[in-house]
Amino acid sequence: MSIGSKVSRWTMVHFGCAIAALLAAEVLLVAGYADPLAGLRAPATLAGVHLITIGWLSLLMLGALYQFVPVITNTTLYSQRLPLYSLLAIAPGLVAMLAGFVALGGTPFLATVWLPIGGSLVLTGFVLGAINLAATLWRARPLPLPADFVAFSLVFLLLTGLIGLGFALAFARPRPPAFLLDLIGRGLSLHVAVGLGGWFTLTVMGVSYRLLSMFMLAPDEPRRSTYAALVLTVGGLTLLVAGGLAGLWGGVALGWIEALGATLAGLGVICYLADIIEFYRARKRRQLELNSVTAAAALTLIALALVLAALAMAWGVLGRFAGAIGYLFVFGGLSGLGLSQLYKIVPFLTWLEVFGKRLGKGPVPRVQDLVNERRARPGFALYFAATVLASAALACAQPVLWKIAATLQLVATVLITVELWRARHPDPNTKSSLVRPPGMPSPPGQPKTPSPMAAAAATLASSPSHPIQGE
Repeated sequence: MSIGSKVSRWTMVHFGCAIAALLAAEVLLVAGYADPLAGLRAPATLAGVHLITIGWLSLLMLGALYQFVPVITNTTLYSQRLPLYSLLAIAPGLVAMLAGFVALGGTPFLATVWLPIGGSLVLTGFVLGAINLAATLWRARPLPLPADFVAFSLVFLLLTGLIGLGFALAFARPRPPAFLLDLIGRGLSLHVAVGLGGWFTLTVMGVSYRLLSMFMLAPDEPRRSTYAALVLTVGGLTLLVAGGLAGLWGGVALGWIEALGATLAGLGVICYLADIIEFYRARKRRQLELNSVTAAAALTLIALALVLAALAMAWGVLGRFAGAIGYLFVFGGLSGLGLSQLYKIVPFLTWLEVFGKRLGKGPVPRVQDLVNERRARPGFALYFAATVLASAALACAQPVLWKIAATLQLVATVLITVELWRARHPDPNTKSSLVRPPGMPSPPGQPKTPSPMAAAAATLASSPSHPIQGE
C-alpha cells in the first residue's frame, strides 16, 4: 500500500471550494450586499449566511472528516467516489439556493423554482456524505469516543438539511400546508440551533479531541469530562429539538424544555473546553506551533460567545444581540478554528503527497518546513482582532465601524489564504531536516522504526522528532 493511499483525494478539493465560499461571503459583506444589520431574514443576508454555513463550514468539515474519520477509527474511508458525488450535488445546489435568495428580493417566482432545487441538491449531497462517513464508522465499531461525536453530528447534519428543505418547499408552493407555514414562522431558531449546535459544534468537538492532542503531544485518554461533554451536548440538543418540534407542530408550549436543553448543551461545551484546557496544560510540546496558538484564540471566542449568550438570555435581550453573538461564534470561533487547523492540515497532506515517497530513502523535510509562521502570524492576529471588532460594531449598531472591521477581516482572510496556497505549492527541493525519517534503520539495540505507512499516515505524535512534527 502506498503512503498516499490514506489521503482522501477529494479533501483538498473540498478545502479549496470552502475557502472560495468564505472569501465570496466576506466580499458580499464588505460590498454591503449581505448586511447583518438588516436582519437575518433579509434575502441578501440569507445568501451570505448560506455561503458561510454550507459553502464554507459544511464543505470544510466534510472534507476534514473524509480525511480524519479514517485516522480516528484506524480504518479506510468506505468510498473514495462518494465525496465527489456529494460535492457535485452540494456545489450546484448552493448556487441554486443563492439564486433563489437573490430572486426573493425582486422576482419571487424564480425563488419558488431555485430554492427547492437547491435545497434538494444540498440535502442529497449531505446524505451521500453522511452515508460514506457512517459506513466508515460502522465498520470500525466499537468506536473511540471522538468518533461518537462525529456519529451524532451526522444525524444533526441531515436534520439541518431536512429543515432547510422544508423552508424551501414552503416558499415554492403558493399555498403551503399549515405545518410548513408554522416552520416559516417559528422554525428559524430551531434550524440555527440544529446546524450550529449539532452539526458544526459536535463535529468540531470530535475532530479537535484527536487533532489538538496529536498536534500538542497531549495525553488523549478520555476523562469523565469527555463523556460528560458527549452526553450533555447530545442530550441537551435532543431536548432542544424535541421542545422546538413540539412547539411547532404539537401545539404544546414547552419553552422550559428548550431552555433546559440549551443549558445542558452549554454545560457539555464547557466540559469540552475544560478538556481542551487540560490538553494545553499537560502537553509535552512546550513550544506551541501557530495552529495551536490560534486554535486557543478561536476556542476562547467560542467560550466568550457562550457566556454572552447566557447573559443576554438571562437579561431578556438575546434577540437584540443575537446577530453580534452569532457573528462572534461563527466567524471568530468556528471559522477561526477552521482556518487555524487548515494551517496545519494543508501542509501535512501536502507533505504526504510531495515528500512521502522519499520516506526510507534519506532525509526529508518536516511539515513545519513548508510554512513560515512569522509571515503568517500577522494575518491570523488581524483576523481575530477584526472579528471581535465586527461583533462589537454589530452589538452597538455602528455601520461605519462594521464596514471597517469587515474589510479588515477580508484582508486577513486573503493573507491567510495566501499562506495556505504557499504551503500547498512547496518547493520540491525544500531543504531536508536532519532528523532520521521513518523507515530508516534504527541504531543497534533499539526497536525498528514503524513502516513508512504506519508512521506517516495518521499518527502525528509518535515522537517530538517525527518529520511531520514541528519541533
